[in-house]
Amino acid sequence: MILDKSTIEQFRRNGVVLLRHALNSAELRTALAAWQWSVEHPGPSASGLVPGSDDAFQDLCNPKASAAYEPAIRETPLASIAQQIWGGSAVWFLYEQVFHKRAENVPRTPWHQDTSYWSIRGSELISFWISFESIRDESALEFVRGSHLGPLYNTSRFDASDATLPLFEVAMDHPGYLPPLPDIEANREQYDIVAFATDPGDVIAFHTSTLHGGGATDSTTPERRTLTLRFFGEDCRMAHGPGPAGPFGQAIKHLAVGEPLRHSRFLKVVDAD
Repeated sequence: MILDKSTIEQFRRNGVVLLRHALNSAELRTALAAWQWSVEHPGPSASGLVPGSDDAFQDLCNPKASAAYEPAIRETPLASIAQQIWGGSAVWFLYEQVFHKRAENVPRTPWHQDTSYWSIRGSELISFWISFESIRDESALEFVRGSHLGPLYNTSRFDASDATLPLFEVAMDHPGYLPPLPDIEANREQYDIVAFATDPGDVIAFHTSTLHGGGATDSTTPERRTLTLRFFGEDCRMAHGPGPAGPFGQAIKHLAVGEPLRHSRFLKVVDAD
């Protein structure tokens, strides 16, 4: 898939872009096979999305997933798309995340930024969001356009009573301190929010620092199978974070702040142009 200049500029400006028909039928089957493997082989980070409910499942960064995911990483155009957006950087695979919502009225995901979970920073960070069901605007993932260029916030602990409560308790003088999340949902008119209806084969690409949330189920989508694949480029560095390094923390705990993110745990998919 060759991106035109306007698509690349849109991603860089907004932090998110919809890629229609990014995956053909064979590539979509490859991605679904990886998703199915994760559902059948939950790893140490597997959990429910909704406390006290079996209606939603997630898993991420399974240390045994490498072989199962390599076809989805190498045989789809996603790494090439990332490289085009980044202007020729080498591309490494960061990790996978799967979601399975299995009932109507699974609540929306609170607003958050993926980068806030990690002790890594860089402009070359990207998530590819793939749904295996058609999703309407009303139940789609939402994004705050341009938010990847603004502050990074202490991410939500996904507390049903207050979605802005921070996950990490960090003093303001801590080098990894991040400010608390604003209440975006209560003040939606103040933000440039966009959502994309998608069909199988469409992919949403977004910078991992872009504020996003939503995705509640309804009667039209009582089951949602979603796969997110994350990649990084050459400019990613270790940084102070408010919490542990991330789900891959053991692999990079020896790296000092400012060092490039390099480890055999991260598969290099594409060399630099």
